[in-house]
Amino acid sequence: MLHTIQEAIALTGKSRRTLYNHCDQGRLSYSVGHDERRYFETSELIRVYGGLVAIAQATAQEIAQPCTPDHSVGTLTEATALRLATAIEKLIEVEEKRLLLLEHESESQEPLMPEPKEKRAMNQKAESFSDLLKCLG
Repeated sequence: MLHTIQEAIALTGKSRRTLYNHCDQGRLSYSVGHDERRYFETSELIRVYGGLVAIAQATAQEIAQPCTPDHSVGTLTEATALRLATAIEKLIEVEEKRLLLLEHESESQEPLMPEPKEKRAMNQKAESFSDLLKCLG
């Protein structure tokens, strides 16, 4: 398995500078990836440094999906997620109904102030050129 420099530091307990020095001295072999970064084989790290430090499993748990069944405190189970999704859907339905009611109320209300005479004249269709002049004048 290939490891980045960060993973190699965590596995070996060595500093970045030490790993680079050992690479430059030829003590530690590495491969260069398509991204021009150094990658280290697990077997090579073991050959040079002996036993490796176990990487904490906490990172794997953080990456896991929050809906996977877990009996730890504070995690979201699948059943809880489904209940939460159902509750959110009901809230959305209620809010949509409220929005429709508000839109209906605003459509049924008359304007508070009547339109000015000029604006009413502009909204009417002009049948002749003189009607157009009346709107402007």
